[in-house]
This record gives sequence, C-alpha cells and structure tokens, in this order.
Amino acid sequence: VSAVQQGAVRRPERAWIAIAIILAMVLAAAATRISILTAALAAAIAMIAFRCCTTSEARRSIAWSVLIVIGAAIGIGAAMEQSQAAAAIAGGLLNLAGGDRLLTLAAIYLATMLCTELITNNAAAVLMFPIALQAASGLGCNPTPFMIAVMISASASFVTPFGYQTNTMVYGVGGYRVVDYVKFGLPLSLIVFAVTMVIVPNVWPFQISP
Repeated sequence: VSAVQQGAVRRPERAWIAIAIILAMVLAAAATRISILTAALAAAIAMIAFRCCTTSEARRSIAWSVLIVIGAAIGIGAAMEQSQAAAAIAGGLLNLAGGDRLLTLAAIYLATMLCTELITNNAAAVLMFPIALQAASGLGCNPTPFMIAVMISASASFVTPFGYQTNTMVYGVGGYRVVDYVKFGLPLSLIVFAVTMVIVPNVWPFQISP
C-alpha cells in the first residue's frame, strides 16, 4: 500500500466525521436497497455539507480520465449488445464445448465473465441468461448450475477498472493503472472460475431430479 499523490490529510479534526460518513455509505449500500452509486453521491454531498472538504477541493479532485474511461466503456457495452457481438462470442464458446456438460458450463462462465468486464454486470447477466437456459435445454440438463454460473461470473469483475462501480471508484484516487487490474484481477478471476467449476456441479447436479 503505497502513498497516494496529493493524499495529505487537510482537516484531521474532522477525520471522525469522514469515517462516519464512509461507514454510513457502506452500510446503506450493503443493508438496504440503495445502490452503491446513490450511496456514494450522498456521501460526497455529506462530506461537503459537514466541511470535510470544500466545493473547490471537490471540483479539483474529479478525475476526468476516469470519466472518459466510463463513457468509453458505456459506448463499447452498448455496441456489443446492439451488434450482437457479445451473443456471438458466447455462441462461439458454446460451440467449442462440443456438447460436453462441464465444458458447456465452463463456456457459459467464461462468456459471462468476458461480457461483465466490457459491459455492466446486470447487462451481462441479462444477456447470458437466455443463452445459458437454451444451452441447458439443448443438453437436457438441469438449468440451475448454468444459472448459478451466470450469477457468479457476472459478479466476478476484477480484470478491468470499468467492469464494476467499485473498481472505477478506486481507479483514479488510488493512482492505479489498467495493467494493475489485470495483474491482480486475472489470477483472482481464474481462482473463482476454478472453484466454481468444482463446487457448482456438485451442489447443483446436471442431472434433472425425477
């Protein structure tokens, strides 16, 4: 954990207020239906309202490069959905599985993981759900393991700074680079993938119960 440029504590006497605001933000996002984005915006407003920072400091702290990355990611995600490129990628991976149930499960997971790194996790899940359901139906399998794989892989977005909101939140302020996410996120994604491939078929068998 290295020092962050321009990360000096400006008002240490208000540190406890800032800590309380951050804890409230986390609890609001975790324990209620409030989204992470809404909770973060409310926390930012509270920081200014309680004079933990000034409006000019808040304006100067905006990382415009991060906003450009977010805008570009939204455009890429929309293009992949509208052009059916994401569906084509998923279909190609399913064809490589060759009808094998475990390989098809792995293909569903990897296709969803690829999509969630380029588009939002919600969009990736919505896109892959009917593909996974159709694949399970074609194999005569229980659809549950395929649905679980979609759920897990859509949430396992670690490789890009714009795959999930929390990734993007720390991208600019932490001084990270895209390669940092790849170096640490890719091994983590592979670990989650391996664990999922072992656990899911054993907890939710492919064979449909009579």
